[in-house]
Amino acid sequence: MTTILGIHLVLLGCGAFLLVWKAMYFGGVYDTWAPGGGDVRIINYPTYDPSVIFGYLLKSPFGGDGWIISVDNMEDVIGGHIWIGTICILGGFWHIFTKPFAWARRALVWSGEAYL
Repeated sequence: MTTILGIHLVLLGCGAFLLVWKAMYFGGVYDTWAPGGGDVRIINYPTYDPSVIFGYLLKSPFGGDGWIISVDNMEDVIGGHIWIGTICILGGFWHIFTKPFAWARRALVWSGEAYL
C-alpha cells in the first residue's frame, strides 16, 4: 500500500548518492569556502560523524547560531548527503516490503485519487 512512497524514497536516496559520487570520484564540486575565493575540488574525507551532521539540526534557529545555514565546509555537506541517502534508501525499502500499521490503514484514505 505504500510502495509508491517507498520507490520515491529510494530514488531520492540514489539522487543524494549521485551527488556524493560526483563530489568524491567524478570531478568534484564547487567549494565557496576554498582559499582564494572558491574552487572546484574533490572531497576526499566527508564527515561521517552523526553528532556533527545532525548537530546542525539541533542548533537553535534563533539568534546567532545559524541553524542549518551554519554549515561551513563541503565535507559536512557531502557527509549529510551520505546520511540522508542512506536513511531514504532504508526507509524506501521499509515502505516497499511492509504494509501500513492497522491504525494508519483505518485513518487514511488508500486510493489513487486521494494521493493526487
